[in-house]
This record gives sequence, structure tokens and C-alpha cells, in this order.
Amino acid sequence: MSKTQAGTPTARLQKARALDGEDKAARRADILAAARALFIADSRQLPSAAQIAQAAGLAKGTVYLYFKTKEEIFVALLAEDFAGLLQAVHQVFAAPASPALALAHFVDGFVAYLDARPELLRLDAMAYSVLEQNLSDAQLRQFKMDLVQGLTRTGASLEAALQLPAGRGVSLLMRSYALTRGLWQTLDYPPQLRQLLSDPAFAPIRPDFRQELRAALGEYWRGALSA
Repeated sequence: MSKTQAGTPTARLQKARALDGEDKAARRADILAAARALFIADSRQLPSAAQIAQAAGLAKGTVYLYFKTKEEIFVALLAEDFAGLLQAVHQVFAAPASPALALAHFVDGFVAYLDARPELLRLDAMAYSVLEQNLSDAQLRQFKMDLVQGLTRTGASLEAALQLPAGRGVSLLMRSYALTRGLWQTLDYPPQLRQLLSDPAFAPIRPDFRQELRAALGEYWRGALSA
């Protein structure tokens, strides 16, 4: 573009719109980052919109320009986390590897992803009863549709890598996540109970979640793929 073209009213308007769009995206990201940090610090309850705004360095009203409710903020975080998890799994099975090596990489990557995003399982546990209750039908439909599309894409990469029939990939992923969530909920003792269970006598009912998850996923997948 020549200097003359760059200085036209149309070019200036386009640049202003681009900058405005970048600014809005940055503010939205700041809000989500602040909400994530606050929730990780106290994941037994959702922080208020005022707390999120303060942590993001914004006015409370500004938060509501981007999200109508605080629940909408945390659904956006949950959607980001699910998308990232599915993308990580997709990358594992899209890379050339033997089935055994792909499975090992999947388990390692899956557990590492959950370690890096401690809010995911806690937010998901709140999804049906809290977060999704304050969404419009259109928002809820989009959230679920994005999840379905991500699952379908990732399931297809799994099927191609392991030579599985159509639909089997999504089934394996859904069951793996159900196993993960169930194990996490079983071992997610409240703080006051953790102290009691620190007695060695209770060791059988307080195994390490990460170790148990690795073992459970490995056993499930090896059995499922050999059936």
C-alpha cells in the first residue's frame, strides 16, 4: 500500500477498527486471566465480578461489556481448557508413532495438561449445577457444539492413528474423561478431611490422583484396544 493509500479515510478507519479489535481481545484475555487466577486461589467458590474487575485493573462495568454474567466468564474458561486438552490429544495422535508409543504419549500429555490447568476439573464439576444455569440457550448450544466439534476432530485423528472404526475415537475419549472426572471426585477430599486422612491408616483411600490416573488410563486403553 502506498503512503497515499495508507492515509486515506478508509485506510485510517480500517486501522482504527483493527486496533480497537486488538484492544477488546486483550481486555477480554485480561478478564479471563484474572478470573482464572482468582479461582485457582480459591476453587471452592466463584469470585465475584467486582473481584475479577479489580484483579484485572478494570472497572466492574467494563467486565459486563464483555460478559453478561460471571458464570459466562467461567464457561469461557472451561471452553478454552477443553479446547486446549483436545488439541493436545489431537497432536499426540497426529504425529507418526507406534500404537504403544502413542498411548504412552497420550497418557503423559493428558495428565500433564490437567496438572497445568488445575481449574479444569473443578469448573467442570460446577458446569451443570452452576455455570450452565446462567447461560442463554444460544450460548449453551454454542458451548456444547464447540465441544462436539473438538471431540469429533480429535476422535478422527485417534481413529486414523490406531486404525479404529468411525466413532470409536470419540467413545474412547468420552470414557477416558468420565474415568478421569470420577477418579478426581472420589479423591477430591475437602481440606478439613485431608488432615484427618493424613494418618497412614487411611492410605488405601487417599492414593495420589496423578499416579492413579496414569495407571487407570493405561489399563483402560490397553484393554479397550485389545478387545
